[in-house]
Amino acid sequence: MKNEVRKRKNNTHKKRHRLFIPISAVLVVCLGVGAYFYYDYSSRVYASCIVELGGEVSASDFLKNTGHEAEFTKGTVVSTDHTGEYTVGIESKPYTYECTLEVDDTIPPELTVKELTRTKQEIPTAQDFVEAANDLSGKVNIYFGEGINFDNYGDIPVSIVAEDEAGNRTEAKTTLHLVEEYDIEPPVIEGQLDKTIYVGQSVSFKSGVIVTDNVDKDIEVQVDSSQVNLNTPGEYTVVYTAEDSMGNMDLKEGVITVIEQLYSEDDVNALADEVLSKIITDGMSDYDKAHAIYVWVQGNIGYSESTDRGDWLKGAYDGLKNRHGDCYNYFAVSKALLTRAGIKNEDIEIIPTATRHHFWNVIDCGEGWRHFDTTPRVDKTFKGFYLTDEELMAYSDIHYHSHNYDREIYTYFNDQQEQ
Repeated sequence: MKNEVRKRKNNTHKKRHRLFIPISAVLVVCLGVGAYFYYDYSSRVYASCIVELGGEVSASDFLKNTGHEAEFTKGTVVSTDHTGEYTVGIESKPYTYECTLEVDDTIPPELTVKELTRTKQEIPTAQDFVEAANDLSGKVNIYFGEGINFDNYGDIPVSIVAEDEAGNRTEAKTTLHLVEEYDIEPPVIEGQLDKTIYVGQSVSFKSGVIVTDNVDKDIEVQVDSSQVNLNTPGEYTVVYTAEDSMGNMDLKEGVITVIEQLYSEDDVNALADEVLSKIITDGMSDYDKAHAIYVWVQGNIGYSESTDRGDWLKGAYDGLKNRHGDCYNYFAVSKALLTRAGIKNEDIEIIPTATRHHFWNVIDCGEGWRHFDTTPRVDKTFKGFYLTDEELMAYSDIHYHSHNYDREIYTYFNDQQEQ
């Protein structure tokens, strides 16, 4: 009987033992699988994320499933201001991950160079050729891309290289002008520094302004127009500056006059088109059109004193509407008709004195600039149509300098005379 009881007990222990082993195995497997899926999160995040220097990065950039939300863990400092590898914490509930942020620099520096003029006693460094060199890293190394031969005078090609800390390089070509004597002569700013415009219109401050230099070519004039208000009538000062490669500088001031527009271009164009419809025919050359305009203005506008000045639209409107006016109205009417006829034209005026002022036009019909002065003169023999500069100046010299204009302002004929 006792033996049977022992057998039952032993059997009971064996059954419990058999039952315990499978449950333990399941728990171990579950814990293992759970740990595996908890710690092996390669299926949920990227181990590393690469971003360009100075770029933007967010915690969600590390998630493979873009539909989930994520944020950097507290204490994680994220910066892309410097290259390198940084450990960051990513929290996407209910998990937290540890990843690597890689900040790379693959963008080369921005480099702008300029030409220089030097003597053999003042050999420049690579940095002297640089106008601007910028890089996100903030550190740029400037050096010559190739050796320079300073044995001969003249134009020497130069290669300038800008390299950042990551080894990205930008190369730019320029020229060293090697001269025997040191250049101390500044450039010269000339042309139409003074301009008159209407309220609300735009203006090209550099138009009609040129820069010449004894050595350098193509020097660009710089304009400070910060004081100009194009929406308010008045006179405003603009400052023009030009600097050559040796640092010699010229500075000139101009006046921008902003006036109210009393008559629109449409008003003037309508009157001009009415005249042109009667004197211009198909097949006419620009020369023929210009001559027809000259004849009409002289035959249909009477001379009388006028107060029109500075507003060519008003001068043209008054002249076309009332058919009389002084030299400013003759000039303005001619400008309106020439422009509407498609003939290239510009304005010109005499150097004013206390008792005398005069305005006229210059035109280009394909043979270079010619003077076009429709104002009648006391000297009935004068015909101001299509005159070369030599012809007009010859007349001016024996008629009290009647057309003595400033050649530094009006440069239309300068190149033609040089040729």
